[in-house]
Amino acid sequence: MILTIKEMATRLGVHEQTLRNWERLGLLKISRIGGNRTRIYSEKDLLLCKKIAGFSGQGINLRGIKMLLAREKNDKPKLAMTNHRH
Repeated sequence: MILTIKEMATRLGVHEQTLRNWERLGLLKISRIGGNRTRIYSEKDLLLCKKIAGFSGQGINLRGIKMLLAREKNDKPKLAMTNHRH
């Protein structure tokens, strides 16, 4: 599934500028296509945006969300290693 910024914003119930801000702050890394560098969003992007919107809905500021996402990203390899059996 590929979504435009308008479709993504509509699905999330946020303004398109909100998605642009998340991208500028480094919360999202969006793929771009075409000569006009149109933003395209994947299913994975949608899930991440839902997570960000959920954190925001809980009153967590964008700096806090960025820290939570970084911590989550750093913890994933550790979790995989603890579940590994010899």
